[in-house]
Amino acid sequence: MNIYFNNEIKNLFRYEKFLFSKYKFKVTQKYSKLLKWSIDNPKKFWSSIWDFTEVKGFKSQKYEKSNIFFKNKFLKNSKLNFAENLMSKNDDSKAITFINENGIKKVRTWRELNRNVYKLITFFRLIKIKEKDRIAAYLPNLIETVESFIAAFGTNGVIERFSQINPKVLIICDRYFYNGKEINIIKRLPLILNKIKSIKHVIIINYPEKPLLKSNKLKNVKYISWNSIMKINPIRFKFKKFDFEHELAILYSSGTTGKPKCICHRSGGVLLQHLKEHQLHSEIKENDNVFYFTTCGWMMWNWLVTVLASKASIVLFEGFPMYKRNDLLIKLADEEKITLFGVSAKYIDALNKSNVLKKKNIN
Repeated sequence: MNIYFNNEIKNLFRYEKFLFSKYKFKVTQKYSKLLKWSIDNPKKFWSSIWDFTEVKGFKSQKYEKSNIFFKNKFLKNSKLNFAENLMSKNDDSKAITFINENGIKKVRTWRELNRNVYKLITFFRLIKIKEKDRIAAYLPNLIETVESFIAAFGTNGVIERFSQINPKVLIICDRYFYNGKEINIIKRLPLILNKIKSIKHVIIINYPEKPLLKSNKLKNVKYISWNSIMKINPIRFKFKKFDFEHELAILYSSGTTGKPKCICHRSGGVLLQHLKEHQLHSEIKENDNVFYFTTCGWMMWNWLVTVLASKASIVLFEGFPMYKRNDLLIKLADEEKITLFGVSAKYIDALNKSNVLKKKNIN
């Protein structure tokens, strides 16, 4: 195993040294040895991931073993807050960059991200959102989408972006663009509200650098613009720690074997798994700039957002990845100095067919 990556010590080697200091694990620089140790010592392994990645929370060593795989409980009764771990910095360096197919670009610093999340949490508290309430989001891949996602966990709520089962709040954008076409979303709002009677509050976001589209309003629903919420004086508070098994999000299966099946993912397990994948498998470090081409409905969007917990910044792309030029995302990766570039196999195949990768001007 080469212990260097871009002339820096690899995270995996640092992890081996960490295991030696804690468990006297022999540093061999052989991945197979490390893999075997993790399988033979699952309790120590997951506890070490918590410590190595410096999860914010209270760790319990309790381990509930079961012969049924998914009933095994690691770090039982541990406490953490998913949102608190994502807001890992609070300075003027960039946290999130938004770029769309037309080249519109927005940057949010860590300090701005923290401030906006607190403003949104303050609003949720004002309208009395409580634990187990649901917040539904019908949004494109915007910075505001990430801020809404984080704030939902900061206010004791459960965000279920894919399952609008009695949500109290709907966050919606007025429009989005794909392959040059403008899609009006706000005109669908009355139908949505007539179908989902539980929605009492609607937060409306205008698409970046576009005026807010008008919509018909229902009398029994309260509407507020995102810009109005951003004028709220935020209340600072300590994040409440939830149980390790606290619900995080409901994702759906692909539907290839019938009706899509909903799967509830838990806060602690998702956070540890993502931190492990990011830092040990993907070599993500503080101040890296990570991109993954994904829509908000794919689980890789959740994977990308959790990169913030490793003190790295993320890049969001909204639109058609080959709009007006086949190398649009390659150009983005070069200009934004992307350190991890994530795309689908289908996209790579499209690049091969268009001969983009054979161009000599690609860095």
